[in-house]
Amino acid sequence: MPFSIAFQKEPLLYPYEDGTTAAANGLLILGDFKEQFLASLYQWSREQYQSQWRNAVEVLLNGKDKAALITTYGSPEVATHLEWWPMYLVGNEVFLQNRLLFYDQLPEPFCVENAFSFLRNRCTTNAEGEAISEWRVGLSEVEAFARKVIRESAPRG
Repeated sequence: MPFSIAFQKEPLLYPYEDGTTAAANGLLILGDFKEQFLASLYQWSREQYQSQWRNAVEVLLNGKDKAALITTYGSPEVATHLEWWPMYLVGNEVFLQNRLLFYDQLPEPFCVENAFSFLRNRCTTNAEGEAISEWRVGLSEVEAFARKVIRESAPRG
């Protein structure tokens, strides 16, 4: 079951009302499932997203049982929420869910440097008892992705 998250090699888009804020197409691969996303570049660059993704994967691989991949970020000063994919490590499997994190529903002010503290524990059903959509990949696939990302970001020379 492959796992990866990356930006597509496509031109930037300008889908927002102001016409000056760019967005980049990304692709998250979770086994046979492929999810395209549009990451706002209003506050974060592609490199900042990529750094956050690497950090999230490293956190998970270094013994934490949860982390998240942020796919659309705007701070509470300019947005009502962010979009992310919480990752939950259970044995040798990683379960991912697509979530919106609404800032006004948090018990304390949101801080991106401390983002993972706002992750809830994994739930598989909602308040009505219906199953929450989630995807599963092997931990070995996440490790393979981490090795590939490290190899690609290493200085050449």
